Amino acid sequence: MSSVNVKNTTFIIGLLFFCVWAPVWASPKITVEVVAEKQIIIQKDGKSVTQRVPAKDIQPGEVIFYTLKYSNSGDAAARDVVINDPIPDKTVYVAGSVTGPDPLFSIDGGKHFNRPSLLTYTITNARGRQEKKVASPDRYTHIRWVIKEIAPGQTGQVGFQVRVQ
Repeated sequence: MSSVNVKNTTFIIGLLFFCVWAPVWASPKITVEVVAEKQIIIQKDGKSVTQRVPAKDIQPGEVIFYTLKYSNSGDAAARDVVINDPIPDKTVYVAGSVTGPDPLFSIDGGKHFNRPSLLTYTITNARGRQEKKVASPDRYTHIRWVIKEIAPGQTGQVGFQVRVQ
C-alpha cells in the first residue's frame, strides 16, 4: 500500500509541476496585417455601387482606408498590445476617421503619443513670443492603439483614413 501511495504522490507532484510550469511555455503570437484600400464606384445591375479595392494608382485628393487586422495565434493571452502605425508620407490624416479603442496620436514622428486635445506644439508669434497651439489632424504623424487583451485565437481590427496630397 505504501508503494501505491508513493506512485500516486509522484504522479500528483508531477502534475503540479506541469500545472505550475505550463504557463511559462505558453505564449501569445500576435500578427498584424495592414490593408490599404480606396473606394470606387461601379455599375452593377444598373445601379451605382461603392466598393473598396486595393489602393493602387493613387491620385492626389483620393482617400485611402487603412485597416490593421490583428490576431493572436499563440496559446496564451496577450496583454497591453501596442499597435503603432505611421501616417504615410504625402498624406494627411482624415479627422475623426480612426476606428478602434482609445487611439493616441503623435506629432513628432512617433516619439510621444497623446490624446488629440493634449497634442501641443510651440510657435513664435509675430511679436517674437512663444505660443502653444493644439495640433490639428494634418500635423499627426502616427497613430497608436493599446489593446488591453487579445485572447488565443482572437482577431480584431483598427483603422483610419488619409487623404493623398
